Amino acid sequence: MSETFQQRLEELIGEESIHAFGKRAGINDTSMRAYLKDTMPGLDKLVAIAETGGVTLDWLARGIGPKRVDSGVDGVINTPDGRALMIQAKRTAPDGFALVPRLDIQASAGNGRLATTEEPLDYLAFQADWLRGRGINPAFARILTAKGDSMEETIRDGDVLLVDTSIDRVRDNSIYVVVYGDMVLVKRIHGRINGSLQLISDNPRYPPEEVAPGEVDQLNIAGRVMWFGRSI
Repeated sequence: MSETFQQRLEELIGEESIHAFGKRAGINDTSMRAYLKDTMPGLDKLVAIAETGGVTLDWLARGIGPKRVDSGVDGVINTPDGRALMIQAKRTAPDGFALVPRLDIQASAGNGRLATTEEPLDYLAFQADWLRGRGINPAFARILTAKGDSMEETIRDGDVLLVDTSIDRVRDNSIYVVVYGDMVLVKRIHGRINGSLQLISDNPRYPPEEVAPGEVDQLNIAGRVMWFGRSI
């Protein structure tokens, strides 16, 4: 194991030029040379370097844990504003991050999928400030995977869904994960004046579904989708 951050950074750059690696990471030459000499990057630059080098944040910053994570879903998820979120294994989150469990449940954007188990498959590390800034309590955050095409072009097959499971009722006309019988669905839900609910797909090929007032109590709101992302 390399003893210092500078040695680990040198190992990542390898035979590539400092300029080329820095360009891929979005970091200028001056900063890269400072990091290689005696300066520790801020969290955003650490994440960018780890993403570019394909290594875990813990290994890069502190030299602990595995260098690379073999979780079955290796990669990086990007927020819409471009902030990288590193996929992590089952271990302690690095400072400033919160580990969110990824469940073995596929929320269908089509015809529904069975919920099999709620034991986490692995974890994604989100910046804690990023979660709190969106009103998400990390203790109630869960990751699901979307299946199907009924929510396209908004949510696509295979997208990662960040769900706030503390929200168990329809608060507004947003996207929710709902359990109806044996189906786990992701839909927009609109409340109607007569007490019914309308489950809406963003894909116009799927017509809205009406849940009658007398059947609303059979619809379990499992959480609200707060964010979605795609692997790159």
